[in-house]
Amino acid sequence: GAALLDPKLDLHSPEVKFGRMLGGTDQRSRHRAVKALKEYLRAKADLNSGSGISEMDLLKLWKGLWYTLYMADKVPVQDKLSQVLAELMWCLAGTEEDDEYAGQVYLRFDSEQGWDEDGDVENVEEEGEEGDNDVEIMDVKYMNALKDDDSMDEDDDKSNDGESDDGGGMEAEVDEDIKNANEKHCRGAHLVSLYISTFLHTVRREWGNVDKHRVDKFYTAVRLMIGEAYKYMAKRHWNLGIIRLFNDVLYEQALSHTPNGLRFHLIDLCIEELAKANQTADIPLTEATFLDCVEPYFALASKAVDKNVQKRVMDKLLLRFLNEYSFVSDVALREDSKEHEEEKSLVFSEVHVGTVAKFIFEVASESDTDERYRKALYEMHKTYVRQIRAAGRDVLLEDFDGAEEGDDY
Repeated sequence: GAALLDPKLDLHSPEVKFGRMLGGTDQRSRHRAVKALKEYLRAKADLNSGSGISEMDLLKLWKGLWYTLYMADKVPVQDKLSQVLAELMWCLAGTEEDDEYAGQVYLRFDSEQGWDEDGDVENVEEEGEEGDNDVEIMDVKYMNALKDDDSMDEDDDKSNDGESDDGGGMEAEVDEDIKNANEKHCRGAHLVSLYISTFLHTVRREWGNVDKHRVDKFYTAVRLMIGEAYKYMAKRHWNLGIIRLFNDVLYEQALSHTPNGLRFHLIDLCIEELAKANQTADIPLTEATFLDCVEPYFALASKAVDKNVQKRVMDKLLLRFLNEYSFVSDVALREDSKEHEEEKSLVFSEVHVGTVAKFIFEVASESDTDERYRKALYEMHKTYVRQIRAAGRDVLLEDFDGAEEGDDY
């Protein structure tokens, strides 16, 4: 098995040594390793005394951690290790206030670059009073420079985001990427995003080396990482800038590329992991923040090159949300009929399904939506409308009284 790993990996590097300690069968040694790695990351990422952590540092760390996960044999050890690796992102986070401010800055930059004109960050200067942190917070944009190894480019699903593949200026971009990859960052939302980004980069790079006996452990690692990312967003009050930051990472590092096995897995787990994070969130998702969270999947539903990827989003995300997790689902109706709830529901009780249905209709109507997918999107909209009516509830139900015209779509 080890022969399949990167032959350039230095088995005596600090990253691999951390990994070996984390993956050992001795529980005490694992606890010590976790504590040591957390202290190491916190110290390096400290705003005042740390040297900072670069994207390259994290890529090296993930090489060692991937080796550990690859070699771990016992399922309980694998699962615990994956959970620990996911939770390490909290060692790189800033305070709630700093992270949410960083999210606002990212949103402003996104808006200025024309990604979306709706970002509301008019008060960003007033809310961020710690001017000395601006340089660190601005580093959030460096994560956008993360590009893939040349060896992976031939499999890229470039047309998903409408980019041309003319190769212009590639050498300058590579030089800039190398510079950005070595840029040091201190704690904050940007560093958390880099941690997730380099994880997904590593997963995709190594995916072809994973045999059928080991694939389940990596599915678990991906699920736990994405679940922890949603918890992080919930703890940051579903800050739109942080959501966009995470979505950009998810799309650029995984959803817009093959292998399909990884993309399918991300599509399959999205709604359940988002529901789990929402279940314990101080502020529940509304229809607006819910749609923000699943936005990259709508890109696949409307523009995916591979029709199998598009269908997966329709079945495993949009239809699953409606039938199992929405306020108008049979699951929600059954739960409401019970006198006492033993545990908090996974239903998105504050997400108005009518708004989601309307958004699906709008996506189907957009001029740049792939013609192959219009009919399926219109049909999904009608399925939502029928379910809302059958349930007899949803705040926006009256908005669809005239929706029978949908039969002509």
